[in-house]
Amino acid sequence: MKAISDLKRELVKYGEKIYEEGLVIDAGGNISAKLGRAIYLKASGVSLKESMGCDYVEIDIASGKELGSPCRPSSIELPMHLACYSARSDIGAVVHTHPVYGNVAASMGGKVGLISYELLVAMRREIPVIKYITPGSKLLAQAVGKAIAGHNGVLLENHGALVVGKDIKEAFFRALALERACKTLVFTKLTGNIKLIPDSDIRNIK
Repeated sequence: MKAISDLKRELVKYGEKIYEEGLVIDAGGNISAKLGRAIYLKASGVSLKESMGCDYVEIDIASGKELGSPCRPSSIELPMHLACYSARSDIGAVVHTHPVYGNVAASMGGKVGLISYELLVAMRREIPVIKYITPGSKLLAQAVGKAIAGHNGVLLENHGALVVGKDIKEAFFRALALERACKTLVFTKLTGNIKLIPDSDIRNIK
């Protein structure tokens, strides 16, 4: 099993990358990774740009309780993260961001179809949009968990995006792929000429 220190180093590394890519500002967004029966979630009020290993709070997945950390996890983001880990056993990391184009795409209504090969490879399926639900609520956590049970990402109207992966590296690149696809969608929407990858190709691409 990976050491806790190694996992935290990865969280710090990719947290900084997420910030540098402009997917969050200030202390917005949140990331977590699973190790055994616990997850390590960024503490409340801490910027991903400046986070350190000690800023990742250990939380028991089954109970949702903190396991001896002096920091406080984000009470708003924690339920969504736990809902994802409960939805699928293959999820090893969760990345929640506040991307510009993701928010625009979510406001356009409907799902984000497979508009690029990049999105197809990263996500395998279209990206559903969850209509606005109060952040931090049980209803939002339930809606996210239900969507993630069958998808690798979801857009949250007036809120942001959430993606999952087998580890934090995969989740990070999925977050990038989703934002790039949303940017493409926004610009193609302006041209009025949106074309998605044909279903026949989707079935054939591994």
